[in-house]
Amino acid sequence: MIQRNLKILILTYLWVTFFEDSGLFVLSWLTPHLWFHYFNGIAPLSLDNALLRRSGGQWLAFAVAQGITLARWKKQPVWLAVEAGIRFSDLFTDMSYIMASRPNLTTMGWVFFLPPFFLNLLGVVIMLRGYKQLTGTKSL
Repeated sequence: MIQRNLKILILTYLWVTFFEDSGLFVLSWLTPHLWFHYFNGIAPLSLDNALLRRSGGQWLAFAVAQGITLARWKKQPVWLAVEAGIRFSDLFTDMSYIMASRPNLTTMGWVFFLPPFFLNLLGVVIMLRGYKQLTGTKSL
């Protein structure tokens, strides 16, 4: 059995990240020039758009996995562990982006990329707690 507050937290987190990652995918593919303008204050160079769209593919994969998790986690709790892995992997992409683009990162860029590091870490904890409660696992 899962605690009611944790269930609400899981659903809220999954829906918010589903829309966030879907939005990032759309932004990276349809308007990459806006990405570089608002987050970095620069025009994209050479292969910047291609690399951003590559990241967009990752955000799309995240959104698809979150959609599957939303649909399946109550019957197949393993999807919460999958989601924890996704959020864990995104810890490193956010921090890498901040380190790589720090000289050009705008205020908006800092606002949009620094908090997700901590929110992804929180997501890992939430998803693993949900998995443990649903499966009765003592430790991971």
